[in-house]
Amino acid sequence: MTCKRRRWTCRQLGLLCLGVFVGVGLYGVFEFLFGSPLPPKVTFYVGNVTAMYPPQAPPNLLLPPAAPAGTGERAGVGVMQVGSIEPNCGLVEVCPNHHFPVHVYSGKTNDDQPRVCISGKYVIEKDVNSGGRGLNLVVVDPKQMKAIIAKRFDTYAGDSSQLEAFLSQEVLEGDILVAVTFDEASRNLSPAAKNLFAKLGSSQIQNLQFRGQWFMVTQKGLQGFSPFEELEASKGGLWSPIDKKFCAPRQLQGQSIKPDPPVDQNPDRLRFCATHPHITDFCSVSHRELPLRPAILTNHQIVGSAMFTTPIMVIAGNRGHTSLSDLTLTLQTVLGQPGVQNKYVVVVYDPRHIPDVLTLSRLFNFSSKAIVPQNFNDTLQYHEVMQLVFETAHVAFPNSPYITIVEAGLLLAPDFLAYTASLLPLLHDPTILGISAWNPNGYLNVSTRPDLVYRVEDFPGMAFTLRMETYLKELRTKMKQCCNRRGWGGWFKAGRWNREIIIPDISRVLHRPVGPELEPATPLIHALFQRLRATNLEMNTPILNGESLAAQRYEAHLSSILNSSSLTLTPAHDEVLRCADEKDTQHLHLNLTTDRQAVVVLPYKESDMDGWSGMKLLSQCFGLFHHQDSPPKGLHKGLLRFSMKGSEVILLSNHSPSLPHHQVCHYCPHPALRNTTTTTATATATAISTTTTATTTMGTSAAAFT
Repeated sequence: MTCKRRRWTCRQLGLLCLGVFVGVGLYGVFEFLFGSPLPPKVTFYVGNVTAMYPPQAPPNLLLPPAAPAGTGERAGVGVMQVGSIEPNCGLVEVCPNHHFPVHVYSGKTNDDQPRVCISGKYVIEKDVNSGGRGLNLVVVDPKQMKAIIAKRFDTYAGDSSQLEAFLSQEVLEGDILVAVTFDEASRNLSPAAKNLFAKLGSSQIQNLQFRGQWFMVTQKGLQGFSPFEELEASKGGLWSPIDKKFCAPRQLQGQSIKPDPPVDQNPDRLRFCATHPHITDFCSVSHRELPLRPAILTNHQIVGSAMFTTPIMVIAGNRGHTSLSDLTLTLQTVLGQPGVQNKYVVVVYDPRHIPDVLTLSRLFNFSSKAIVPQNFNDTLQYHEVMQLVFETAHVAFPNSPYITIVEAGLLLAPDFLAYTASLLPLLHDPTILGISAWNPNGYLNVSTRPDLVYRVEDFPGMAFTLRMETYLKELRTKMKQCCNRRGWGGWFKAGRWNREIIIPDISRVLHRPVGPELEPATPLIHALFQRLRATNLEMNTPILNGESLAAQRYEAHLSSILNSSSLTLTPAHDEVLRCADEKDTQHLHLNLTTDRQAVVVLPYKESDMDGWSGMKLLSQCFGLFHHQDSPPKGLHKGLLRFSMKGSEVILLSNHSPSLPHHQVCHYCPHPALRNTTTTTATATATAISTTTTATTTMGTSAAAFT
């Protein structure tokens, strides 16, 4: 009986244990499937506290209070992200007592990322505390030697008012500040912000220029200059990265005299600047000893392009000191083209007007060619200069199939060579005459798409690339008839033979401001250059529709764009007149935003079948080039393309050869041009006609813009 009772007890205990085991297991499975996830352990920190976020402490456990001002110990506010964990920030040796490891990295290109590591934790990286373009700042608590605040200020796109407030109000006495730039930070960095950095111990921030890279570690209240500061100037338009790992003390000691950085030697440039102090930027104290090196090509998609072995002929001006200053700026932008080879750059000049070009060209390691007429006292005509330029290139580079010409007084965009290289294969198309880097319609508000290029009928000149055989077979004996004026005045008027020119939406070259020392102030030049223009400033901008520019593909591309347009404008005649008078497109009920790209088409009918009075009026309305004695620029078979706020806009006239009444519209079935009929028209000699009883698919307005 006793044995049976024991067996029964053992059986009950076994069942009880099994039940507990099964219950615990089921609860664990339930929690795993439906319970709350565990909090992250290293992603977010509150201030300088290393506990998990959100805090797991009891409600009565508070964060350490801020220490009195001047001690440097305080708790941060808000949430700060932490990225990669790197023991000792990658330093081989452990930092001594009262020191902490630091790693600052400014990035090699704008596609790279800035990095700042404090005590083994990266608090500035891509997607970590908004690390990126501009100034990246980290505040470190000196007592605990941990980061408590990490912020970025984009002083390229916006102003530096928030940066000034941060330095004045959020960086407290005793705080250690780590600052590093990325990409471009100098554009909108105000003098007030520079002064605040100078008060914090910087000796070099005032010298920060375009795409220069700078870092500093300092402490608020420091007497003297920071011992941790470095400035790297841009080399040829490219970045000179900063990559430093070191141990920083919790209490920095200022230096009364800033030690000189390693000196770059360029004695030839120094001697040139001693006799040419009027060339201010090139010969400034911070630049005049810097070596001149060509930019390195980083865009692997255009490596091996024939563009990098094409002669680049730079034409110098003829206005003495002013032209020499302009030429210096031009040559600096040529040297800043990634992939440029010095031996293919030739500067053509008239030594009677600008005698020091030979010396200047040698500084850049470029060749030069002096041109003078047979009679020394004669003046070279423009077509004679251009002929000598072509002949010089042909003799010096007889095997080159192409030639690039850069006219006087120009600055090249950072991607000038890359832009031309990506489009160079199009010169095999017999319907394309050349590639220009300048858009005559490229004003600020109507030139917003660096990825777009167009085919146009007029030759804009400025900076362009042609086939050498075009000169040898067509122009050599006809330079006076073809090219006796600057490109914007009209080349190839009689010899274009239906060939077209490729131009960008945003220009890859900038003509310097109009002035009496640069150009005669003619009405045409004022119309072209009096307003601000857009110039691309990005190093790598891919072309969106380059392959569609071949003859047949381009027409199909236009047809596709027109048929897929999201907005068709049908303004009345008086609305267009008000728009032209006030230069305000709101009269056309056009409300574009940068949030969404659209295709806007404005179809209309010219009252004069041989003129462009309607297109001129629309050009004045939208802010394109307009001049009473000059036809519109940028036309292609009766249409004109441009962009506003990232959206494409097409002005579509009835002058296209595909729109005669007995033929089908080439761009049909676009609804704006399909089956357009007019029952009663008031034909006038005005720029735009108004129909009062027109029946058209463009709209039902009684005063349709036709």
